[in-house]
Parts: sequence; structure tokens; C-alpha cells
Amino acid sequence: MSQLDQDRLRLILESAILAPSADNHHRVRFRLDQDTLRVTYTEPKLPPPGGYNRALVLMSLGALVENLTIAASRFGIRAVPSLLPDPNQLDWVLSIHLKPDQTVADPLWEMIPLRHTNRRVFFRGPGMVHAEQAELDAAAQSFPDCQLNWLDDSVIRNPVLRLMRRAETERFRTRALHEALFSAIHFETGWRASCPEGLPPGALGVEPLLRPVFALLRHWPVMRLANLLGAHYMLGWRACDLPCRLAPNLGLLTVKHSDDQSVFDVGRAFQRIWLTATSQGRVLQPMPASAIFALEGASIEGVPIDTQRSLADGWRTTLGEVIPLMLFRIGFAKPVPVVAGRGGAEVYLDMDND
Repeated sequence: MSQLDQDRLRLILESAILAPSADNHHRVRFRLDQDTLRVTYTEPKLPPPGGYNRALVLMSLGALVENLTIAASRFGIRAVPSLLPDPNQLDWVLSIHLKPDQTVADPLWEMIPLRHTNRRVFFRGPGMVHAEQAELDAAAQSFPDCQLNWLDDSVIRNPVLRLMRRAETERFRTRALHEALFSAIHFETGWRASCPEGLPPGALGVEPLLRPVFALLRHWPVMRLANLLGAHYMLGWRACDLPCRLAPNLGLLTVKHSDDQSVFDVGRAFQRIWLTATSQGRVLQPMPASAIFALEGASIEGVPIDTQRSLADGWRTTLGEVIPLMLFRIGFAKPVPVVAGRGGAEVYLDMDND
């Protein structure tokens, strides 16, 4: 490739890795083979089918691919992804064919570096008008298997909040989920600095007076003792019920089937929604726990079986047979003082391509 092409490739990959992931850690590497990007997973294989960890990985890959597709369009390049192209190579998760001069620039490319998770408790209004909501609906409709549902009426929002509260409470009550939650937080960076991988504490929206207590709760013996006083219920309420109850808009992406391609497409749809909301000046926080903990395989990944069944039954009562995968709240809020960082493109690019 020419040096100009290499520069463009780096810009495209830098945009791709700005996509969100559950723990701010993209476990992928890129290798360019002529006009095809080969994307490999740095773990030996993906998490097992049916569980929430696989859903998180696939949605993260979908968001990454959507960013890459949008960024490539800036240069007239059409990116055509193929998920899990070879079942005999478990680490080969994506093949992305790059076709020059076959598309027009997607204006959302300008929003990619501006998109950040905002975890402030209070999102202010006003809520979206019809035209603004239609923009987000259109973003989801780019992927026909995905359905965007709005949970703004109290008749449907209230039962959903109960499910969300149940899932968030479990994250502090169950040791495996507690460990998964706190292991992603890099307390060693302090409350005012960022980090290239993982979550900096300053990005979590924890009020200054509560920060010492929250830091202590990362230790399971402390958390277990605090739970004797009902701390897990309070934290579940603070983590999702309060902020979602006050949010101007609450959205949910669902699918008819939970196969790999459908879950991957939810990640792509969600990223387009997020970038579109960013273009409207709004902020967003993903809150998928109550949906992904309801997946059948979640019970072998640390989610207590009674919780998994209760969530699955609750969603079935509320939605019918469709499968929820991504919940999120949207509104207006001040920018957060600390955002999660990223490594440079060279961290993810196989340098043999130079």
C-alpha cells in the first residue's frame, strides 16, 4: 500500500477502536491482506453461545464495525463485513472487504470522536420531538432484524425499571458479577485521570462524597458485609432506577432471534443510534444488564438461576416473544470531566502490514 493508503488505514482503525465496549477493552487485532481486513480475537475463542458475555463481545464487535464502516466512507471506501467467516478458526471473528470508490461519505463520521458514555445521575429534558425520534428510528432500521422500542410511557417504563433494578442489584449481591463489574475499573489511575484500557473511576459519575465508600466496595468482604445492611438494594436503585426514572427518554433494542448475526447487528444499530443522538447534542448511557442477564446461558456465567428466570419471565410478560438486548437512556447533561481513553491504532494493527 502507498503511504497515503497507510495513513487512511490508521485513521479508519482509530475510529473503529473508539467504539464502545463493556469494559473499554477491545480484544482484537487487525491485519490487512490486500483489500481485506482480517480481524482476530486475542482470546483463544469467543465466550460460549447463549451467554451474556458472548452477547457483549458481539455487540462490541458490531459497534466497532459500524464505526469502521462510517469512517471508511469518508474516503469513498465501502466496508463489507463477514462475521465469523471460518468456523475452523475460532479466533478469526471478522473479515472486512474494503471496496474503494463505491460509497459516499456518511456524515456521522464527525461524531465518532465526540461520542462518550455519560453516567451523570441527572439527564435533563426536553424529550425528543417526533422528527428527532424518527432520526434514531431510521438509524435502527438500517438493520432490519433490529427493532427500536421507546419506553417513555410509565405503563411500560415502570415494569422495565423493576427488571433493571433486579439486575443491577444482583451485580452487587453476587460475587462473580461483583468481580466482573469492579475488575474493569482502574482505581490506581485516581479520580481525575483517564486510562487507555479499562474504566477510569472519574468516568463513572460517582459523587465526590461517595467515592471513598465506592472504592472500598470493590473488596468483596466489604461488599458482602455492606449487603447485610441492604447496600445492594440501594446501589441497584442508584445505578439504574433513579437515573432511568428521571431520563427524558429510555430506549430498547430487541431482536426476534439471539443468533450471532442478530446480536452483532444490534451492536451496529446501537452505535448508529448513539452517534445520531450525539449529533443532536444529546448524551447516552447504555444499561444492558437486565436484558443480557435474562439470556438462557447467563445462568452458567454467574447470574443466579432464579434471577435469570425472573428476568426472562418479566421481559416475556412485557414484550412477548422478542428478545431484549440493549437498554439505554438519553437526555441532555454536562460533559463528564473524565472519559475512557484508547490506545493508538498501532496497538491493534499487525505491523507486518507496513
